[in-house]
Amino acid sequence: MMQLVNEIYQRGADKEVFSKLLILLSPIAPHFCEELWHILGNAQSITKARWPEYDHSILVERKVTIVIQVNGKVRSKLEVESDIPEAELKNLVLADEKTRAWLKDPVKSVVVVPRKLVNIVV
Repeated sequence: MMQLVNEIYQRGADKEVFSKLLILLSPIAPHFCEELWHILGNAQSITKARWPEYDHSILVERKVTIVIQVNGKVRSKLEVESDIPEAELKNLVLADEKTRAWLKDPVKSVVVVPRKLVNIVV
């Protein structure tokens, strides 16, 4: 909630944003939020207010950070598109400069955990 409040401070807020923030905070600080709710000019109790809706499309991650391990030890990280094909991801990992420094021996296998990590066994 503090991150949300900090974002609101940075971007500014109108009455609608402030009202939604009060609704979200009301289970945590009900008396305080009820007072502010009435100061905003609402006659009905904040407990009767409708919970804010959210936009599902905003929650979709377009980029993810892939951890690169060599023999189980973290050696690098890459930020890639979340829907990158496994073969292309393997190629990017094997071409990564930090990773290549650890690949002196031939690669035995490459284990890919989608959207999380790639482990190279040498």
